[in-house]
Amino acid sequence: MSRNLYFIPIIAGALQEPDIEKALKEAFCKIRRLGTEKRYAEGFSNFELFMASAYRHHRTTATDCALELIARLGTDTFEGGTKEERLLLDFIRSHPDLKTRYEAIRHMEEDEDLTQDFPVIGVLSDRGRDLTKAFSKVPGCESFERILPGNYTIRLVNTGWIIWEGELTAKKLIWSEAHKGRNLPLAAGEGQPTDEIDLLNNGEVILRTYAGIESGRIEIELTK
Repeated sequence: MSRNLYFIPIIAGALQEPDIEKALKEAFCKIRRLGTEKRYAEGFSNFELFMASAYRHHRTTATDCALELIARLGTDTFEGGTKEERLLLDFIRSHPDLKTRYEAIRHMEEDEDLTQDFPVIGVLSDRGRDLTKAFSKVPGCESFERILPGNYTIRLVNTGWIIWEGELTAKKLIWSEAHKGRNLPLAAGEGQPTDEIDLLNNGEVILRTYAGIESGRIEIELTK
């Protein structure tokens, strides 16, 4: 990554942390600190351009901004200039979850019936973490890592349909709470699920939770 885009991997790394808002604040401090160095001067100007684009769309966080602009880029309604578009596309492509969302939107624009063939499941936490996974085939199963206890919304990204809202507790995600008194195995989070939830009560969407040391894992299965 060139110095002119030095902020992209810093923001992308923050978006992979469980507590995104805290990680982003730390990332912005680092970006501004580096921006005082002459070699990063143009890169810091590009960062300010990126953030200016965020607030023009009335988004209050970088996460919200990224999701809003992905939708605009994917549907060809982005109002920024060529340089802004290039910077934002570089940012999106540097982060797998955002890239998946962008590509799903592009595919949906090309094929209105794609929701039947290329479902994208989103998992949104009350901490601001927004994860997406594309199912290349159905029946199929995808895992979401580093899940912390809290309230979650699971939705079909393609249509915005909310599949499930509820709490995932420490007893489902943290080994010390889920298996009190039992020794921690070498592959925590890879054994038997701590819970299995039929999200639609018809067997079509199954959520399984697995406990880990500091965070857990969830698995979502689409049966048909």
